[in-house]
Order: sequence, then C-alpha cells, then structure tokens
Amino acid sequence: MKTKFEMTEKDYRYLFENASDAMWVQDMEGNFLDGNRALEKLSGYTLEELAGKNITQFLSDEFLALAKEVQRRLLTGEDIDQPYEQRFLVKGGRTRIVKMATNPIIINGEVKGFQHVARDVTEEKQLQENMRFYIHQVTRVQEDERKRIARELHDDLAQTLLLLAQGLDMLSSTKRPKLSNSALKQALEELRRQAVEALEGLRRCAQDLRPRILDDLGLVAALEWMTEDMVKSQEIDAHAEVMGVEQTLPVETQLLLFRIAQEALNNIRTHAEASRAVVKLEFGDNSIKMTVSDNGKGFELPERMGDLASIGKLGLAGMQERARLLGGTIEVQSTPGKGTTLILEVPS
Repeated sequence: MKTKFEMTEKDYRYLFENASDAMWVQDMEGNFLDGNRALEKLSGYTLEELAGKNITQFLSDEFLALAKEVQRRLLTGEDIDQPYEQRFLVKGGRTRIVKMATNPIIINGEVKGFQHVARDVTEEKQLQENMRFYIHQVTRVQEDERKRIARELHDDLAQTLLLLAQGLDMLSSTKRPKLSNSALKQALEELRRQAVEALEGLRRCAQDLRPRILDDLGLVAALEWMTEDMVKSQEIDAHAEVMGVEQTLPVETQLLLFRIAQEALNNIRTHAEASRAVVKLEFGDNSIKMTVSDNGKGFELPERMGDLASIGKLGLAGMQERARLLGGTIEVQSTPGKGTTLILEVPS
C-alpha cells in the first residue's frame, strides 16, 4: 500500500516533468542535476546532454553576474523581485529571453542548490520591440504623408485657385482693356480649365483619404476600381476575382479589407517589379478570405512574422496589426524571384 508521501512525491514528479514552463535543479556550483521536458525544448539539449553541463555555459558574463546576484540575495535573505528577466544562450548560438523565478533547495537546514522555473517570452518581447519600432516608423510615414498632402494643396490647388481668382478679378475689373468676343471666350475657357484642374486636385486628395466608391458601391466594386486603376496607370495586368455569395459586411471589416488591399497593391506598384497582380475575395460561411498575389521579384521572409517591421516591411507589419485588431490572421508567402502572396482571413 502506497503512503501519502509516496503519492505526493509521484504527483510532484508528474507535474515537474509535464509542466509547460522549463524547470531545473542545480547544485551550488551551477551543475545541472535535473530538469523537465520544457527545459529540453527551451535549451535545445536533451536531459542526458544537460547532465554534464554547467549553468555558466548558458549565460553571458552580464547575465551570469545577474544569476550570481540573485542567488546571493536568496542566501542572505535580501529582497528580490521575482520573476526576473534573464537571457539564455541555447543550442545553435541563439538567445532566448525568459521570465524566471529561483528558490533555494534547503535540506536539513542547509542550502544544497537552487530550483528554477522559466517561461520563454522571447516572441512576446520581440513583438513588443517590433511594435515600438513600427509605431515610430508609422508616425514618421504619417507625417510625411501629411506633408505631401499639404504640399499638394499648397503648390497645386492653392496656386490654381490663385490664378483663377486673379483671372476673375481681371475680367470683372472696370479698368480692364476691352476684349474682343474671341479673346473673352478664350479667357473664360482658360478660367474654366483652371477650375476643372482645381476640382480634380481636390478629388484626388479626397480619394487618397477615403474613396467614395467604398461607401457608395461597396467592397467588391472598390477592389475592382483599384485593380482597373492599376492597369490604366501602371501597365500592370491586374484584376479582382470574387468567389462565393457576396455578403454585407460590417463597416470596420470592409475598411480593413480595402485598406490592406490598397497597401498590398501599392507595395506591388512600388517595390515588386511585377507584370501581374490578382486580388481574390472569397466569401465563406463564417469568414472572409482575401488573397493578393503578384509575379514580382519577391523577398526573403524573416524567421518570424513579428520581425517584418524590423526588416523594413512596414506595410506588411501594419497589415498584420490591423488584422489582429479585428480577430483576423495574415499569412505572407514569398520567395526571391517567385513573387509574393498575401492571405488575409477575418471573421464575417
């Protein structure tokens, strides 16, 4: 018959071995004594390989000093904030960031070693860093765009309106020289041309900010308009395809899909060196999938999608964040020389 202690020890061992966080025990010299499966995953080494290693092999000088300071405080009873952040050098030379808690192992009143629990937060920290970089870069891009619009309004629209006003002043002045009918007609025609030019400039600015076709005719028409405009202005064979039964979507979802398609097509226009682009919209029962693909030069994808901003792919990083806010996902497929495909899926 098993004792209560034996059952407790067995249960503890089960929890130790199957915990999602890495756990290990070291002696006072830093030698690994025991660990769990999550430690194997974190370090890249098997427990058999770790048995012959020392903690100093996994820490740089800076973080080895941190580990020693934590242990010193635990031994002297000083306050220490836990969990604390630590960095490990794992198999292959990579660095993993962990949130870690350390406790002394006391047997018969004497400290024999330390037990550690560590949670891998590398991806989370990288995402935070990338988002900070992305927000900084987007702020700069937004400011550049504001300057561009202001310059367009001032240099083009304002100048055109000024010429128009001066022309009207001249025609309405009692001191103007007498004009023949043909000269008057020519002057009025020039003023009309300037008015049309000003109106077109204003429409361009408004279209850049928010195209009316999206509000008036909906997402499908807006996507078709964008691809047709691309054909006219860029000599790229672009078209939109629709699959499934078109649905009435929430305004936020329509705007998300439109803006991501707009950004993707702009990337194709300015960077891809492509001759063909396709926007495919698929209406499903519970979700909407949009695929934007091109036959351009492609690029080397980072190891993690979260690294897109840090390698300068701000447009893609922005799309990823927009999709996340509406519970959607984005997948990017690209190979140098073989084009790029962007797949967005959001709940309908």
